[in-house]
Amino acid sequence: MKYILLVNALIEILGGFVLIFNPQLLLSHANPELQGIVISKLYGIMIFGFGILTYLLYKSFSYNKMYKQIILLIICMHFAIGLYMYGIYQQVLTPHPGAAVTHIVLAVAMMLLYLKNNHNFDHGEPIA
Repeated sequence: MKYILLVNALIEILGGFVLIFNPQLLLSHANPELQGIVISKLYGIMIFGFGILTYLLYKSFSYNKMYKQIILLIICMHFAIGLYMYGIYQQVLTPHPGAAVTHIVLAVAMMLLYLKNNHNFDHGEPIA
């Protein structure tokens, strides 16, 4: 289960690093506007930081309610980003569905791993 955190950390750190130095890759636009570059770099900084945070969480992982909620949040985040990027692809704002497919595949794979190992979490109290 803790490998969900590690995979997320590696992907977010790598993705953030790439977007900070190549912001035009976010939408794969040949001639991005200045506002797009600024937002892409800001997004890159945010996901780079999120990747570092999930790596720190990976290092101290334990099967408790907090980590269960964090893992579910990560899964939902990848699914939402995948759907959003698919919408951007459908609107022809990006030339290929690579980011959408990547995030949806990650969400599904992480969900399957979560469901396989869900029994390890402490089920003493219901999630509020």
